[in-house]
Amino acid sequence: MLKKYSLLLLMVTLLLVAVLTNPSEEEYLEMTGEPIYEKLPEGLEMEVERVNLFLFSAYTPVVAGEYGITHLGIYGSFFQISEGQFDYPGWLEVFN
Repeated sequence: MLKKYSLLLLMVTLLLVAVLTNPSEEEYLEMTGEPIYEKLPEGLEMEVERVNLFLFSAYTPVVAGEYGITHLGIYGSFFQISEGQFDYPGWLEVFN
C-alpha cells in the first residue's frame, strides 16, 4: 500500500513540476537566437506558433507561410523534434 501512494505522489510531483516549468515563448526566442530572425529581408516577419498542452509546449517558427524546425519545450528545456518542414505539421492539427 505504501508503494502505491509513493508512486502516486511521485507521479503527481512530476506532473506538477512539468506544469510549473513549461517554457514560455520568450524563453523559446532566447534559445533559438532571436537576432537571426531580425536579419530577415524586409517584408518578411517571423511568427512563433505555440501549442500549449500544459505539461509541455511545441514551438514552430513560421516565416512567409513556411514552417521551420519544431521544438518541444518540457521541464524548462527545449528538444528539437523535427528537421523543419514546408507545410503545417500534421500532428499539430489535432490540437487546433
